[in-house]
Amino acid sequence: MYPLIVVDDEDITRMAVSGYIQKHHREFQVKGAFSNGTDALKYLNENPVSVVITDIRMPRMDGLELSRHIYEQFPSTIVIIISGYSEFEYAKRAITYGVANYLLKPLDFKELSENLARAAEKLEALSIESNVDDEEIQLFFTDIIGGLLNTSSEIEQRFQKLPLKGVLSDYNGCLMTLTLEKNDSLSKWTYGKEKLAMALQNGMRMILSQYEIYHLFRSGMRFYFIILSADTSVSFSCKELSDALYHLLHFCCTASLQSSFNSISALSVPALTVSDVADNARPELPKLPSGDDDIVIQKAMTFIQAHYSEDLTREDVADAVFLSSAYFSRFFKQKTGLSFIDYLTTVRMQKAIELLGTKMKVGDIARKVGYQSRNRFFINFRQYSGYNPTEYRRQILRMEDFHEENEE
Repeated sequence: MYPLIVVDDEDITRMAVSGYIQKHHREFQVKGAFSNGTDALKYLNENPVSVVITDIRMPRMDGLELSRHIYEQFPSTIVIIISGYSEFEYAKRAITYGVANYLLKPLDFKELSENLARAAEKLEALSIESNVDDEEIQLFFTDIIGGLLNTSSEIEQRFQKLPLKGVLSDYNGCLMTLTLEKNDSLSKWTYGKEKLAMALQNGMRMILSQYEIYHLFRSGMRFYFIILSADTSVSFSCKELSDALYHLLHFCCTASLQSSFNSISALSVPALTVSDVADNARPELPKLPSGDDDIVIQKAMTFIQAHYSEDLTREDVADAVFLSSAYFSRFFKQKTGLSFIDYLTTVRMQKAIELLGTKMKVGDIARKVGYQSRNRFFINFRQYSGYNPTEYRRQILRMEDFHEENEE
């Protein structure tokens, strides 16, 4: 979920916008509502925020001044302005501060939804770009733990290709796990196991912002992370981390330190080869003739096509073809030109298009093709086809007589 704040000096507007987002856009989490820009900026200085929805005219600090600070200090934060003032000068100044859109009061909630959907698409794209770098780092550490990089020169050569600052000898850190326990918040999680790992990683990055943190793999509901520091030794309380994650995400979890290291090369020592790590760090299949490679890829595709309607993760597919998650991801991309998630999404979208030709409701189609989040389905379908599902049904399939209730 992407953290979002609402800034407006009208109580009723703050409540209405916050309530609407919590009900209809669960990909966002409303983390705060403020009556002026000063309080909002103080929160931004202390907490990561993906989207700010702000009024223009407010006491102490108005929305344009707040937008300027965000533009200068938090360039990755998306700003949406709402205001009762339609003068062009306001809109022009807002645009110079990188504001994503300018909505007029009385607020049209459908228009707000469209803006939030575009914001989610942009954040998703940024997340995918970031994940490409994360995946290379993940593979690097998995190789070390699995004993596939045995010499200092091998480790050094691979490290130099990573998007990490500094030199190899700068880094120290630890290997740790987060084990999730079932509770109401976890049972209501609708974004899948893949997004669960991302949420935990992002939560840890917020809480331990002084360190670099990467998710490596999971075993059941136990998630493995590497925590790095190039400046000081890594030090934190597992209990305080668990409590902070509960406060942030409402997940009950237990943080456990597996091992600390004062150099990255030390990760290859046998003491770190616990059973779960060994299972997930198993090496890639040996070099096979291209025909055997094709068999592995075909088996993976067949498995995806058979299980696309489930909460399918790359770990599930990797297990089916006897590869680790990290290696499967790289292997699949090398052989098909598509990432696992791109191929899974394509399969789901093609099936959704078939179902849109029936009388099945859009919400039911979303669940049928593997989406618990209706909004996520709408976002992916628009990215795939250029239309939302209802538009596709009416304009492409010409099902003009079909009435879809609550389409957004």
